[in-house]
Amino acid sequence: MLHRLLAAAALVGLAVGAPPANAAGKTICFVTFSLQIAYFQSSVAGGKKAADELGVDLVVLDPQADAGRQVTQVEDCISRNVNAIVVDPIESSSLLGVLAEAGKRKIPVATLDTKVDSPDVVTLIGVPQREASYTFGQFVAGYIIGKLGGKAKVGVMLASTEVQLARRDGFVDALKPVPGAEIVATGDGRNILERATSEAEDMLTAHPDINVIYATGDPQLQGGLAAAAAQGRDIAFFGWDAIPEPFLKPLEDGRIVGFLKQKPEVGGEMGVRLLVDYLDGKEITKRFTYSPDVVTQFNVDKFR
Repeated sequence: MLHRLLAAAALVGLAVGAPPANAAGKTICFVTFSLQIAYFQSSVAGGKKAADELGVDLVVLDPQADAGRQVTQVEDCISRNVNAIVVDPIESSSLLGVLAEAGKRKIPVATLDTKVDSPDVVTLIGVPQREASYTFGQFVAGYIIGKLGGKAKVGVMLASTEVQLARRDGFVDALKPVPGAEIVATGDGRNILERATSEAEDMLTAHPDINVIYATGDPQLQGGLAAAAAQGRDIAFFGWDAIPEPFLKPLEDGRIVGFLKQKPEVGGEMGVRLLVDYLDGKEITKRFTYSPDVVTQFNVDKFR
């Protein structure tokens, strides 16, 4: 279920207090996805929190959603001879070679959200994306059946990353039992607000009958909201990730009907904690998962 709490079996190394003596002097590299997006800012903040509590140095690098730059930054981490690396993959396949090099150097790697098919990754942290999006898609399907008479013209706003494509696929599967719910267009915002707004404007202009939009990430949702407001469109929005300030009013007035809020700060924190445990010779979980929360106008105050 979407509301279940963090799996107790995965809570490894959460004790806080004085940094353990054997953590002193360790350096962990944190290569994020893009610090232009609130979600990844929260993820890095979680990593910094854990690093401060455990007494390790954290080097944060921002590839700004550029897969090639991310590979170069991981290479830089290796050349610095850091003790471990946390990476939030942009393209999993592009990281295979550089993670193999990390493995040769005995530098353990934790990945966030996206699975990388590499034996050199010691743990994966994050939401099971397709499963969560399928469950959330059932929530959207229920809205379409209950509020729209089972008929809807749906637009999908995404970024063509592995995580967000998985969110699309789970959603599409969940809508299949509702024959009157038709996905009529898809826009790729590439996790850039200006592009997402332009893509949404083009989508709504080409499809004036769209009355539901499902967005797989923050910039795509913001872009869709801006485009709908500019065109005076009455559209039910459903989206993902974090809740920055621009989403509060739309949630309060019901324009965002449902929002799937992840806990990126948990991902970043656990990436650092699990790697420190691994470096200390402790056994760690290969897969740390948690479930996001469904936020609506009726419970948004809990998530401010």
